[in-house]
Amino acid sequence: MKSTITLLLIIIGLNANTQDISKCTWLVGTWTGPGFGGSFEEVWSEPDENGIMMGMFRYLNPAGEIQFYEFWLLDSSGMRLKHFNADFSGWEEKSDFVTFNMIETTDTKVSMKSLSYELMENGEMEIQLTLKNEGKVKTEVFRLKRKE
Repeated sequence: MKSTITLLLIIIGLNANTQDISKCTWLVGTWTGPGFGGSFEEVWSEPDENGIMMGMFRYLNPAGEIQFYEFWLLDSSGMRLKHFNADFSGWEEKSDFVTFNMIETTDTKVSMKSLSYELMENGEMEIQLTLKNEGKVKTEVFRLKRKE
């Protein structure tokens, strides 16, 4: 009896944080928009056979110069992300990355701790990113349009 309860708790625990990445296919493609005084571009891939989407991001300053890149993987557990300077030198140590733990996926929203993507009714994507800098917490909101 005790082993049956333990097994059930393990199964419930594994399934409690499993989200369906196939619901996130609305992200696939190239998105552009303003942010941090410059402009953003994001590119998302289709999920692979393992349920992993990959993506990249680049930020250009107002003069149109690349300031930094991001590369990431999104799966049912959340996002793992690495930053790179314009010269492709990394921000994080070689084996380190930034993690955003998955909270929920729906047909129009991906919610992670400190980061969310939402498809709006007008076809734009809204990104909300919560940043902590020098003890202050601020949520940045970005609106991107699908590039055709």
